[in-house]
Amino acid sequence: MADQNKAGYYNPSVQPMNVMYPMYAQSYIPVQKKKSPAGKTAIISIILTVVIIFSGVSVFALGAGVNSSADSGVPSGGKVVDSGYEEDSAVAQAPSVKADPNGPQISTTETPAVDSGESKTASEVYEKAYRCIVCITSYDKDKDYMTSADGEGSGIVLTEDGYIATNSHVVNDSTKTGVLVTMYDETQYLGTIIGIDKKTDLAVIKIEAKGLNYAEFADSEKLKIGELSFALGNPGGSEFSNSLTKGTVSAINRTLSGSAHIKYIQTDAAINPGNSGGALLNEFGQVIGMNTAKLVATDYEGMGFAIPSNTVIEIVNKLIKYGYVNDRGTIGIEGKTCDLYMSKVNNVPQGMIVTKIDPKGSAADTDLKVNDIITRINDVKVKSSYELIDELKKYKPNDKITLRVYRPSQDKNSKGYSFDVKIRLKKDTGTENK
Repeated sequence: MADQNKAGYYNPSVQPMNVMYPMYAQSYIPVQKKKSPAGKTAIISIILTVVIIFSGVSVFALGAGVNSSADSGVPSGGKVVDSGYEEDSAVAQAPSVKADPNGPQISTTETPAVDSGESKTASEVYEKAYRCIVCITSYDKDKDYMTSADGEGSGIVLTEDGYIATNSHVVNDSTKTGVLVTMYDETQYLGTIIGIDKKTDLAVIKIEAKGLNYAEFADSEKLKIGELSFALGNPGGSEFSNSLTKGTVSAINRTLSGSAHIKYIQTDAAINPGNSGGALLNEFGQVIGMNTAKLVATDYEGMGFAIPSNTVIEIVNKLIKYGYVNDRGTIGIEGKTCDLYMSKVNNVPQGMIVTKIDPKGSAADTDLKVNDIITRINDVKVKSSYELIDELKKYKPNDKITLRVYRPSQDKNSKGYSFDVKIRLKKDTGTENK
């Protein structure tokens, strides 16, 4: 359910990252990955063309009278030599692993008091955390070896045996995406995506490794505005890997349009395309969030957003165990907020306006209609789509709830009426695979 009152969430597949928007048309953009620039492909093509043109005479002369063998693909008279492929391919294939009910579970560690004397300098924060940050390159598995990578993002090592957290959009919101993981020392592994959750934009990757340095997570509930924050990741991709920027926690519990399932940490530490999936750290080198989005508009700067560490832990633990979020309920609708102004002007109550009903969802066979306004879940009043989703988090799949619904009159001068709708929640896995 998306709150569509605000500007839409930026879709990197539609618009280039360097677009600057007018102040009114502000957009929250995932800072996922450095896209493979088309310009480079064009330049390479031009260079190859020139090389072929100038070498054409030599090729023709050397090739005169030489016939290719249809059976072996080797020119007759040619010599087959060792390509060295086996040495170059010493890296193991992506592990054949799935979600594991007995898999590791991540937890927070105690954070020292700010006045404890244990605070670290920026260099010390970097030294503690940089080995735990990886570069993630995504590929379309269905394409051949001539295809370039889709893009690059960041990831956080969760365990010594190779569980890694990143954003779902970094791996194209699909468990079918091919993944190459590059460590701080340029060691590389092919990875398998264990699970994704598009609702919170989180994913878990597994590589075949042992003895890795892994991140320490802090309790994001204890965060305070004004605390130091450090963004560590790969802005611009592998070319600028393991870059550290410094700022403060500008705000907490921020809501962004198009992502009502998360309350974000806002920071002014610089984050850029490629930082997505990387760590937002406190002054003790602990992870307090996962960098995922920034506000792009002509008159805005220094407004980045991170998924709080507690949310990251909650979701990745479920992805490790089940491959998806197993206990989230859904009504099967989308909507936007009817705020105080619209309420007063149109003589309707505040709440969530239903904009779409999933034909396969829980609400499909009820009296609920598009343009209805939901004002309560059971006995709890809701004044926005965000409040509705927050209240919905208290319930699980198969739970029964009662929605109080207001249906406006077709005549603006007349009042509408309210009624109750009983719904049994369905499972919302946040993945295309379940």
